[in-house]
Amino acid sequence: MGEQESLPTPTPFSTVNLWRMKGISWVWLGTAAGCIALLAVGAPLNMNLYHMALPFALGLAILHVAALGLSAARPLAGVMVSLIPMTMLPLVSSPVGLAPMPFSVVAIITQVLVICVAGLRAHWMVPAFGWLASVVIGVGLNYVTMPHGQTVGAQNNVVIFAAVSGGLMVAAVVAQQWQHLRTELAAERTVSAEEQSRRRLAEERTRIARELHDVVAHGMSVVVVQATTAPYRHPGLSEDLKKEFDDIAVNSRRAMTEMRSMLGSLRNADAGRQLGPQPTLADLPQLLASARSAGIRISEPKLSDVEHHDIAEVIALTAYRIVQEALSNVIRHAPGADVEVEFTVQGRNLSVRVTNSKSDVGALMAQLDKGSHVGQGLIGMRERAGIVGGTVSCLPMPDGGFQVTAQLPLDANGSTSR
Repeated sequence: MGEQESLPTPTPFSTVNLWRMKGISWVWLGTAAGCIALLAVGAPLNMNLYHMALPFALGLAILHVAALGLSAARPLAGVMVSLIPMTMLPLVSSPVGLAPMPFSVVAIITQVLVICVAGLRAHWMVPAFGWLASVVIGVGLNYVTMPHGQTVGAQNNVVIFAAVSGGLMVAAVVAQQWQHLRTELAAERTVSAEEQSRRRLAEERTRIARELHDVVAHGMSVVVVQATTAPYRHPGLSEDLKKEFDDIAVNSRRAMTEMRSMLGSLRNADAGRQLGPQPTLADLPQLLASARSAGIRISEPKLSDVEHHDIAEVIALTAYRIVQEALSNVIRHAPGADVEVEFTVQGRNLSVRVTNSKSDVGALMAQLDKGSHVGQGLIGMRERAGIVGGTVSCLPMPDGGFQVTAQLPLDANGSTSR
C-alpha cells in the first residue's frame, strides 16, 4: 500500500488568536469606514466648492481614498498613488470664494492619514518621502496655479499641512519603533526563558550522570578488590580460575578508567565538593531534620518494611533524591504545610510517596510566581526514575495539597535481591 499524503495539522483554537483576528478585522473595518466617509464628503466638495467636472471630482476622490486603503497593505505604493490626486486636484479646480488652496480640507486629512499609516507600517523613509513630496508639491502649486502672486491663505494652507502631517508622521514612526522594541523584548524574554530552562535541565542531567558514576564506580571498585584478593582468600584455586580472576580485575580497572575519563568532561571547577559518598536511605533523618528547620512539619517515615529488603545502591540514591526534591518543592511552594513521607514495598517495586497538605501561603506564592522556570524539579525526578526503570507521578490532591509518587524497582536489574 502506498504512502498516504499527510494532512496539514489544524491550528488549535485559541482565544488569543481569536481576539487577534477580531482586532485585525476591526482595523480593516475602521479603515473602510473612514475611506467611505472621506469619499462621500470629498467628491461633492470637489464639485460644488471647486467646480470640478464630475469625472475629475469623483475619479480623483476615489483615487485618493484608494491610496489610503492601499497604504495599509503596501505603504510605498499607497504613498506614490496619493501624490497623483494631490498634484491634479488644484490643476483642474476653480475654487469659489475663499476655498482653501492648493489643498482642500478633505485632501489634507486624507494625505495626513496616508502618511500616518505608512509611518506605522513601513520604514521611516517611506512616510518621510511622502511628507516631503507632498510639501514640495504644495509649494510648487502655489507658483503654478497662482502665477500673479501667492495669497496668504495659500501659503498658510501649505504651512498648516506641513506642520500637522510632519508632527503626526513623527508620532507614527515613534509608535512603530516602540511597538517593534516591545516585540523584540518579548521575543528575547521568551528565548531567555527557554535557554534558562534548557540550562537547568542540562545541569540536572549532568548531576544525575555524576552521581550514577560515583555509585557504579563504587561497585566496580568492590569487584576489582574481590577479583584481586580471590587467590589469597582461596588458596586452593586452580591456575585457570586465578587467570580468570585476573582478567576480571583487569577489565574492571579498564572500565573504571574509561568512566573516569568520561566523568572528566562532566566535572567543573567547583565539583570538588561533590566527590564525597552519595546519600542513601540511611541519610533520610538528616534530610528530614533540615526540612523541619525550614518550617514544614514532617512525621517520621516508616522504614521497617524497607529494611527487610536488599535495595540496590542506585535505587537508594534515586529514592533519596526524589524525596529531597519533593521536600524542596514543598519548602518553595507550600511553606508551613504538613508533609507525610511513606516507603512501602509492593512485589518487586519500592514505592515512595511524599504528600503535603494545603498551604494558603503557598497558594499566594503560586499566584505571584508564574514564570516559565517552574517544573524543572519534576522533570529531574522523572528522569532519575526513568534511568533505573521506574516512574514518577505528580498529582494535585482534592483538598488542595500535592502528592509525588515514585515506583522504583528494588534492584537496578529489576530483582529483589543481589
